[in-house]
Amino acid sequence: MFIDTMKSSKCVLKARLWYYGVAFAHLFYAAVVLLSIDMSQDENPAVSAYIYIRWRLLTSWFNLLTLCYFPMCLYCDWMELNGRGDEKPVMRLRQIKEILFTSIILPTTMYCDILFWRVWHKDPSLIAPVAIFEYLPHWTHHSLHSFSGVTVLIDLLIVPRRRPAKLLPGMALTTAFVTIYACMVAITYANGVAVYSVLNVFDSFKITLLMIMSYIEHYFYYTLQWCIVDVVWKNRVYTEKVHSN
Repeated sequence: MFIDTMKSSKCVLKARLWYYGVAFAHLFYAAVVLLSIDMSQDENPAVSAYIYIRWRLLTSWFNLLTLCYFPMCLYCDWMELNGRGDEKPVMRLRQIKEILFTSIILPTTMYCDILFWRVWHKDPSLIAPVAIFEYLPHWTHHSLHSFSGVTVLIDLLIVPRRRPAKLLPGMALTTAFVTIYACMVAITYANGVAVYSVLNVFDSFKITLLMIMSYIEHYFYYTLQWCIVDVVWKNRVYTEKVHSN
């Protein structure tokens, strides 16, 4: 699986460095605030246990991956800005970050953000015990479920990528990630802990439908990103091919 990215001008690289720096600082600050919240002493066992459950949330997984992704972006763009973007270690790291972004971060972020707000406006108790949300500053919901989605969309628009020759390898990685996460949730539930309150409400048939929809939505966002890449960067790809000929 190879994802090709085109070189950017120095002006664009500098803008991206500022963008990734601000986005990383914001996410890091949100993480520090949220991790400093101690709900372990709450009288409600469902709430006190959440200090451990939070590490099993899909939101935590993709935001932790994003915290790793931003430094990689900063390093690769800094090296390219200084004329060292073609060095092998930089090229390898660029491939890793591109695969991580397109196969896991973007599909998972879009799926989780959109699903969160759909459920939040319908019934927050399906996500977690409502008392938990009293511990969380309201802005953190937008940091983790609004800002994150906007961030990946902007990234998709400012980094010149080319659609890979085959989408199946990237989609297979998306499938593997979703499957690993689903297995973790299932094992945790089998041990008597529901990562999401909805698991205590839905029957097995509805949970199965939810899982099928999760896979389908991840595939949708994975495919949609390459349609956006085609629309945004197709003319540049064509122009570079003409010049190369």
